[in-house]
Amino acid sequence: MNSPEIKSFQSSAKLMLSGEYLVLKGALSLALPLKYGQTLRVEVLEGKPVIHWNSNINGIPWFSANIQLPDFSITHTSHPEISDTLLRILLAAKELNPDFLKSDHECWVTSMMDFDPVWGIGSSSSLVSNIAYWASCDPFRLNKRIFNGSGYDVACARSTSPIICKIIDDQPLYRPADFQPCFQRHLYFIYLNRKQDTRKSIRELDLLSLSTKDINSISALTLGLERAESLGDFQSLMDQHENLTGKIIGQIPVKELLFNDFNGSVKSLGAWGGDFILAASDASEEYVGAYFRSKNLNTLFNYNELVLERAHDPTFQKSGSQENVLQ
Repeated sequence: MNSPEIKSFQSSAKLMLSGEYLVLKGALSLALPLKYGQTLRVEVLEGKPVIHWNSNINGIPWFSANIQLPDFSITHTSHPEISDTLLRILLAAKELNPDFLKSDHECWVTSMMDFDPVWGIGSSSSLVSNIAYWASCDPFRLNKRIFNGSGYDVACARSTSPIICKIIDDQPLYRPADFQPCFQRHLYFIYLNRKQDTRKSIRELDLLSLSTKDINSISALTLGLERAESLGDFQSLMDQHENLTGKIIGQIPVKELLFNDFNGSVKSLGAWGGDFILAASDASEEYVGAYFRSKNLNTLFNYNELVLERAHDPTFQKSGSQENVLQ
């Protein structure tokens, strides 16, 4: 028997710092790839045509399935709902690249995630990105077929630094962001202990009534956040973004609702009401940590602990086609 062919792919998790909801209608969004992510290891052997799939979270098994080829029938699964989604992704990838999984080989696939999927930072998008790597297909087209989202999370999955993203004609465009705040040590990300279904939140909103003025205002705030030179300026822009978005979607800003005595600014991230928030404060790190722990919010990161920020990769745009470049 020949030696096994082994390939490995890695994609990052993400957070949307600005533009939530309105990004779907053309507003600019500032998005952050994270140091957390998902790795896909594929070992191909001579043998019966089957995919043995195993998923781990921090080294602990949490999902397994066997998928018979070439008919893609599931012969074993630990979680039917998860295997159904996985099957949809694999079939869509094969539609985009008919040569994917064409040969009669046995595949042992291990997906390794180093974060809790309930955090809502990209368990699905990093998986889609990795499968697109494996299938040699466009990750944005694959993501669109499965989740019909904005695509910013897929762009983050393949970026090494923050990005500015915009949706034009249902197509995600993006560029590296000029976002390296000198006040990073004053920025914190806190998990609210509530998983929010972003797609459900979007479905419940009437985005058709958005005005061009509101979209342009959020875009201006995004660019302001990208280029803010001081913590005070950044906090002012955070507050403006939070208040405007709250008015648009008819919800109370999270600081007013839950943290009105916090010494600093607080902004919702992604779908309001769950997942992560951003806190900015010139108070001590000890104060910030103690404040949120007193609210029983113990999953807290400072900016440098969470955000991936390496030198810009000149091959960055290869994650999609050149049509995805935001000028």
